[in-house]
Amino acid sequence: MEEEEEEARALLADGPSEAGGGAPAASAGPGVLAALCDPSRLAHRLLVLLLMCLLGFAIFAMIILLPFRVRLNGWGTIIFSVFVCIGQVVFALGGIFNAFWLMEFGRFVFGIGGESLAVAQNTYAVSWFKGKELNLVFGLQLSMARIGSTVNMNLMGWLYAKVETSLGSTGHTTLGVTLMIGGITCILSLICALALAYLDQRAERILHKEQGKTGEVIKLTDVKDFSLSLWLIFIICVCYYVAVFPFIGLGKVFFIEKFEFSSQAASAINSIVYVISAPLSPIFGFLVDKTGKNIIWVLCAVVTTLASHVLLAFTLWNPWIAMCLLGISYSLLACALWPMVAFVVPEHQLGTAYGFMQSIQNLGLAIISIVAGMILDTRGYLFLEVFFIACVSLSLLSVVLLYLVNRAQGGNLNYSAKQREEIKLSHAE
Repeated sequence: MEEEEEEARALLADGPSEAGGGAPAASAGPGVLAALCDPSRLAHRLLVLLLMCLLGFAIFAMIILLPFRVRLNGWGTIIFSVFVCIGQVVFALGGIFNAFWLMEFGRFVFGIGGESLAVAQNTYAVSWFKGKELNLVFGLQLSMARIGSTVNMNLMGWLYAKVETSLGSTGHTTLGVTLMIGGITCILSLICALALAYLDQRAERILHKEQGKTGEVIKLTDVKDFSLSLWLIFIICVCYYVAVFPFIGLGKVFFIEKFEFSSQAASAINSIVYVISAPLSPIFGFLVDKTGKNIIWVLCAVVTTLASHVLLAFTLWNPWIAMCLLGISYSLLACALWPMVAFVVPEHQLGTAYGFMQSIQNLGLAIISIVAGMILDTRGYLFLEVFFIACVSLSLLSVVLLYLVNRAQGGNLNYSAKQREEIKLSHAE
């Protein structure tokens, strides 16, 4: 205990001076840790942000099974990462032994850890970064996730060919070995989870942060206290994403059939949404940080997505235009929508709110993916696009309702960055 107190005093002594506007101390003793090791410094928080982004690099699961009442930071994150690693290994073994049921079980285990890990990632974000920083942080996390998706889409085929050449045969064994090699990213995620758990507990000890004050514990009973604004955010989230991910999943054949693209060209245009979102997400996050007005930005994103689907459904314009619009709007929505949860939910409920949002998003994706497949088989792509347009329209209606509810209740979801800064300073006084 004495060593911990000495470490805390040393770090605080070297930290920013309240009276000096953040100026460092005039001198530093030999025992004072560098800024990178000080949890109160920006450099240390940037290190944590890097680990958070890498944590989500291997999250590609499609369904969630959240263990409620689990502390999301620390051991919870490590456990989720272990589930991801085990699930990927079982998935790969299913390929090696040509056992499809084993592959399905592996994806189930992966899903238990993968989406829960995504919730933990969001919880870390709101624990380490506050206020206007959140939009940029969520943008960076999304950017890394989309880089991971793009790498997966473009690298696995090449890796499969290399393994096939090495083994001298094709089939399930080659697939299993390829999946096993691809699981290296899951090991990276586990390493980041271990590092984050250590840094989070160390910061809690040094800065005397109280446990449970950052929404680390998921409690299903908190759902009854959710506000109307939060439920509208959930609806926007579900109705928007079901018109993006299922479409991308079916998009390759759509571009081949309607626009007569080659298989390679169809794959390229289908992945452009992820390619665009990787560099644009942090830029949009920074933009939303500087301007505020989250609801307005979400409105712009939803309207642009609606225009994209209308172009794809009813015109023969070059689909690169519509897909680029979809990539831009998808990036903008993620940066403006997800941080709004932290504006309407008390800190002790953040874990539950993000967990619930992630859960219903994935439940919606699972259901709509099945419905989309049925529509495609029975009605064709035009009716499928009309269905996606209806989903985005419902999301648009929810955005308008959220704006009206927030305005009537005097909420802060659409405050400018200047207004939020003024409120923050008034509370500090």
